[in-house]
Amino acid sequence: MVPLTPEEAQAKQILNQLVQSQQTAIISGRPQALGPLYAASSEAQEALQIAETRSRYLATWARLRQVKWEGVKVETITPAVAFHGHDQVSFYAVERERYTYRLKSHPREVLVFGIASRHYLAIIREDGRWKLSRDDFTNPVLPEDTAGLGVNTPYGGQPPKKPWGTHRLAAVTYADLYCGQAPGCGNQHRYNSDYRNYNGDGGDCTNFISQVLRAGGIRPSWSWNYDHSSDEGSGGWTNAGGLVDFLRDSGKATLVAEGSYGEVTRTTPQYPEGAIESLVPGDLISYQEHGRIKHSAVIVGYNPGGVPITDAHTNDRYHVPWDFGWSGKTTFYLWHIHYPDVPVNH
Repeated sequence: MVPLTPEEAQAKQILNQLVQSQQTAIISGRPQALGPLYAASSEAQEALQIAETRSRYLATWARLRQVKWEGVKVETITPAVAFHGHDQVSFYAVERERYTYRLKSHPREVLVFGIASRHYLAIIREDGRWKLSRDDFTNPVLPEDTAGLGVNTPYGGQPPKKPWGTHRLAAVTYADLYCGQAPGCGNQHRYNSDYRNYNGDGGDCTNFISQVLRAGGIRPSWSWNYDHSSDEGSGGWTNAGGLVDFLRDSGKATLVAEGSYGEVTRTTPQYPEGAIESLVPGDLISYQEHGRIKHSAVIVGYNPGGVPITDAHTNDRYHVPWDFGWSGKTTFYLWHIHYPDVPVNH
C-alpha cells in the first residue's frame, strides 16, 4: 500500500475518530449520541438511520442472548482517499471492528470476536466540525428484527469434546488463517492469494468456505472445483446455493437440521440441547433469507457458554457467534461435513 501523504493521514485520523465515536455509540445503546456525528444532507441522514437500526439490533441481540457488551475498538484501513476542495474528503475504507463481551453465565471471562466490512465514506466540514456525510456498505448487522424473538430456548450448551480429527482441524486452522480483514484473522489479514477474491463480484463467502472444505480433505468434483489455470471456481464452489446443492447431492455432508432460530435451538429427543449444539468445528451453516441461500459460514469452535462461533468472508468474520446479525426471517441449514477422518464424538 502506498504511504499516505500528511494531508491524507490527517484526514484518516479525523475519519478514525468519527467512526470510533459512531461504533461506541452504537454498541453502548446511545443512539442520541449518533446525531451530532452526521451532516444534515439526506444521504447523511439515511446513514444515521442505518446506524440507529444497528444500535437497536445490538441491544436486542445482547438482551436475548444474555450478553453484556464491554466495548468495540475500530481501525480504518484507507487505501483510497480523495479531496474535494478544503471541506470534503471521500474514502474507500475497510473498517476492522474488535468487539468485547461477556456472557452472563460466565461473567468473569471477557470474550472477543472480529468483523471487517468495506465502506465508501465521506466527511464534510459543517458548522466548523467534521461530520460523516456518507457511509455506504454491505451492512454486516442490519436485519429488520433479531433471530429468536419470542423464543425461550437456551443459548449454548456443553461444548463438544476434542479431538475432532486431523482433517477437521486442518479445515479450522485454514479458516482462522485466511478469514481476512477481521481482527483475529491470520496471514496479515490477507486472503489466500492462490484463489480469486470475489468481493465486488457477488461476494467471497462461499469461495472461502469451499477453500476450507478443500483444506480439510474434501475432494473436488465436476460440480465443485476450482480451476487455478483460469482462476475461476465452479458454481458449486462460489455460489452459496450451489454449495448447498453439492453438499446435499454428493454425500459429503449430512443436513442435521434446517429451520428458524427457534427450530434449530429447541430441545428434542435426538438433540437435547438443540440441533445447533450437535455441530462441531469444521461443520457449516448456510443462511437463507427471502427464499434464497445468501451466505455460508464455518464453525471454528465454541465460546465458554457452548455457543458455536464462526468464520466467514465478504463481511469478514472471526469467531463470531453463529446467529449474530441474522433475523427472524432467516432459515439456518446445519451441515455436518464428512471429512476423511471421523470425529470421535460422531
